[in-house]
Amino acid sequence: MTFLKKSLLAAVLITTVQSVLGQLLQPVEQLQDHCKRDIPAGYSPKLNVLTLMPKGNLHYLFPLYHAFKDEAKFKGIYTEKGYYEELSQYFAFAGDYQTAMQYLESSYDSIDDGARRKVFRMVDGLKNVEHVEAWKYIHFAARSTRVMMINEAHNKPLHSAFVLSLLKDLYKEGYRLLAMEMLNNFSDHELSRLRLHTGYYTSEPVLGELVREALAIGYRLVPYEDTVVGHRPNQRDSVQAANIYRVLQQDTTARMLVLASYTHISEKEGEDGFIPMALAFKKMSGIDPLTIDQTDMTEEGNFGYGRVVYQAYLQKFPIRSPSIALVNNTPVNVIHGDLYDLSVIHPPTKYQDGRPAWLSLGGLRQPVPVKPSSPSVYFVQAYYQDEIAENKNKPWQLVPADQTYVSGGKKLYLLYLKKGKYAIFFRDIDYHILSTLNIEVN
Repeated sequence: MTFLKKSLLAAVLITTVQSVLGQLLQPVEQLQDHCKRDIPAGYSPKLNVLTLMPKGNLHYLFPLYHAFKDEAKFKGIYTEKGYYEELSQYFAFAGDYQTAMQYLESSYDSIDDGARRKVFRMVDGLKNVEHVEAWKYIHFAARSTRVMMINEAHNKPLHSAFVLSLLKDLYKEGYRLLAMEMLNNFSDHELSRLRLHTGYYTSEPVLGELVREALAIGYRLVPYEDTVVGHRPNQRDSVQAANIYRVLQQDTTARMLVLASYTHISEKEGEDGFIPMALAFKKMSGIDPLTIDQTDMTEEGNFGYGRVVYQAYLQKFPIRSPSIALVNNTPVNVIHGDLYDLSVIHPPTKYQDGRPAWLSLGGLRQPVPVKPSSPSVYFVQAYYQDEIAENKNKPWQLVPADQTYVSGGKKLYLLYLKKGKYAIFFRDIDYHILSTLNIEVN
C-alpha cells in the first residue's frame, strides 16, 4: 500500500544498564521454589532445549520446570537475554501475561534517567496528533489491497486477540485465506481443526482460539514456513515469500491475511542487505501488501528504548482502545516510520483477578470463576468437551480454551470462555490431574 511513512520520533542516544526483575506473583514464586528445592515430575537433567512437548504431548509447565531448575545451564545455552525471552514466552503460554511481561522487561537493557527524561520531553512536544479506531482504519484500508500482513510477538497473546477481532469484517471483504508463519508446514500438519500438529505456537490458548474462530468463519489455513534446516535468515524469508506467492498464483482472485512475527513484514531492506519476507514478496509478486505492525507500540515494547517511548506516549495520549495515529489525516508510525504502512497502538492491559480483560476477545468470551476442587490445585485448564471426544479422550494432545494458575478473589480461578460445554482439569504443581469437572457456559 502507498502511505506516507513517517516516524513521529527520531532515535535518541541511550546509555544501557541491566534491568532487574521485580516482585513475582505468589504462584510463580511457589513454582520457582518447588523447582529449585525438589525434582519436578518429568524433569530431565539431560534436556538442553526448552519445549512444551515432551514425549509428544502438551505440558505447559514443563519448560518452566527446566528453566527454573537449571537456570545457569539455560542462560549459557540461550544467553541471559535469550533466557528471559524464552521464559516470557512460556509464561504467556501458561496464561500468565503479567509475569510474561516482567520477564520480557528483564531481557532488555534500560536507559539512564537522562535519556528517559529526553524521551518524555520529545513525546510531550508532539502536536497535531489524532487517533482513530485501529479496526475501522484497517477495515477501510484492506479494501484496496489483495494481501494484508500483520505481525505479532510470541509472548503477547494480546496481538492474537486483536487479529481475531478483524476476522469477520475481513471475511466480508473477500478475505478467505489465513496464512500463518506458526503453522506446521510438514506433511503431518493438521489444518482443518486445531490439534497438537497444527503448529507449535498455535498451542498458546489465545492463538488457538484465533485458529478455531478462523476455521469456524470459513478461512482456509495456509502454512508458509521454510522447512529446510540450515537456511540463513535471508533465505528463510525469501522461501516464506515464495510459499505465499505460490498459493496466490493458484487462485488469482484470492485475498489473503498473513500473520507473521516481528519484522518479517517489514518493507525495508536491512542495513546488512537482509530482505524481509514482506519485501521479498513484493519484489517477486508485484503485489504491494498492506503491512501493519502491532509490536512496537504495545506495553513493554520490543526493546528498552521502545518501552520508554510507549510509556511516554501513553502518558501524553491515554488511548483506551487499539488505535492508529494520524497527522493531517495521514497515518504515522511512532517509532519505525519506514518499515510498515500502519502501526497499531495498544492501550495498557487492565486486569481482573490477575487476568487481562482483553481475554474476553471483544465479548466473544465471558469471565467464568471456577472453584478449585482441593487445596492441592495449582493449575486449572478448560478444554472443549467435543474436542476431547473427537480426539479419543486424549486432552493432553489438545490446546485448552483457557488456563491459569493465578487465583483471584476468594481463591477462585477466573477463566475466559465462550458459550459451550467444557471439561475443567484441576492439576497439582507437578501437572498431575487431581480431578475434572464438566461445565456448560450459557
